[in-house]
Amino acid sequence: MRILRTIDSFQPNTLEPAQQAWQVSNRLEQKGIQSPLLTTVSGDERSPQKETLGQVQITRVPVQCALGPYKVSFGMMTYLRQYQILHSHLYRTFQTDCSFFLR
Repeated sequence: MRILRTIDSFQPNTLEPAQQAWQVSNRLEQKGIQSPLLTTVSGDERSPQKETLGQVQITRVPVQCALGPYKVSFGMMTYLRQYQILHSHLYRTFQTDCSFFLR
């Protein structure tokens, strides 16, 4: 089984939703369930496009435009179609909207 977890932004040292998403994914990975994180990266961030923290693969896709906190990232759509289960953290985000319409 493969579960894709999405979140609008992810920095490893932040609290709340980002840590929750990472903790759930890391524990699923420990049980043999593939559960990577898909997030965005804006032009001013210095985060790597791909990295692994613990057992979780994190992929950051560039943002084409931001409408306030709503970060549009069309590159995410190719990732969303590859997974059986999509779990979007937070709501009213581009990732949540795409997950809903593509599934």
